[in-house]
Amino acid sequence: MTMERMKHLLPNDRMKVMQQEVFFTDADSVLTLLYQPLIGREAVALFQFLKEEAAKQAADASTSHHYVMTMLNMDLDEFYEARKRLEAIGLLKTYKESLSYTTFYYLLQPPFSAKGFFADSMYAVLLEHQVGQDVANQLKRKLIQPKQLPDSVQQITTSFDEVFTTVAPKEEAEGHSVKQEKQIEESSLPVDWLKKMLSQQQLKPDSILTQSNLIFMEKMIKIYDVNFLELEKAVMWAVTEASTLDRKEFHAMCKDIYYKKHGTVPPRLYRQNEQSTEKPPINKNKSTNTSNQSENLSKKDKLIHHFETITHRQLLEDQSSSGVASMKEIDMITEMMETHGLEQPVMNVLVDYVLKRNQNKLAKNYLETIAAHWSREKITTAEQAMDIAKREHHMYQKWQQKKQTQTKKSNEVLPKWFKEQKESKKKQPVKQEKSAEELEKDRQELEQFIKSFQK
Repeated sequence: MTMERMKHLLPNDRMKVMQQEVFFTDADSVLTLLYQPLIGREAVALFQFLKEEAAKQAADASTSHHYVMTMLNMDLDEFYEARKRLEAIGLLKTYKESLSYTTFYYLLQPPFSAKGFFADSMYAVLLEHQVGQDVANQLKRKLIQPKQLPDSVQQITTSFDEVFTTVAPKEEAEGHSVKQEKQIEESSLPVDWLKKMLSQQQLKPDSILTQSNLIFMEKMIKIYDVNFLELEKAVMWAVTEASTLDRKEFHAMCKDIYYKKHGTVPPRLYRQNEQSTEKPPINKNKSTNTSNQSENLSKKDKLIHHFETITHRQLLEDQSSSGVASMKEIDMITEMMETHGLEQPVMNVLVDYVLKRNQNKLAKNYLETIAAHWSREKITTAEQAMDIAKREHHMYQKWQQKKQTQTKKSNEVLPKWFKEQKESKKKQPVKQEKSAEELEKDRQELEQFIKSFQK
């Protein structure tokens, strides 16, 4: 053994230990009770020592194998054998670097969870052969099988909806109707209806409405207060060409729906009977969807209504010839809206203003500068945002006109005769002013000249 080990490992060889993945919470129990019967206590002791080293060793530091031998009271042959067992069982990956001296990199691999260990047919069978079927079953019951409740018990657990809501509680007059509506809409997902809707669109419901996707969707609509009609829109938006659900897109659409309905106050856990410290979102719509009222709206009112009834995602989609908005831009605008506390209609005006001013480009720094300014100015409605945008645009136009006038004057071509006349005036000697005595003499001469004509 010594000769073989000396070909591969020496006491003065350096070592660095790293752990890149988080271990399961039951890792210590699994190592002691399940892995140890297979690989021995020396290998498990070495793994636990390396785990401590990985947590405490500096990124640029290394240590010698002699140090490990001293700490674990084992010779290098025993270390080498334990290391090979860890590598073979899948708990350690070893890399070697040969420069001026040899360094081994030990990358720790996470042990199975107890459930994962018994689910793996190879490890489960090996353990059963090592400790016997009775002991293996006993370990399985101890580590993964849940405790059984008596048949006589009745569950009285309070549900999430009975205690919490993610929407800031409104005034009591609104609260009752909102709660009733949520109980009707969010009781469960209408799977049959969703399947029918997807089939009508020539999509594959089974690949979209998987069990894990349904659980995810139910959580998202609970957080973002999405009703079933809005759910249809979110699902259709998030379906990919391969008939799968893009969870990131679905999440983003639910977020858009929430901000459109509830403003910039993000979803948080509120108690159902709790009075929110946040200012309730105000319904700033000045008109309803009736055709009679829309006909009576002025051009400005229609524009305000437009900004108040869409999200920035829809605004960007309308501006794009493909009808598709950039997710990067959507995320940037959403984050900026939350950071500066701007209402959705205000953010819509801001995005529209920047696109028109900046040749349809959304420069982040430019956008954020104006967002911070409007936040300080306490701009809360689309009308206020349009007014301040109009004032700033007029100021910009005046500044541009002044700049162009100054540039025109500086570049104006003057006639040649004007320049020659100006130069000749500069060359003429400056006429010196007369002294007081000379002025007095001239005055007297002028008086005598006048008297001569009076005789």
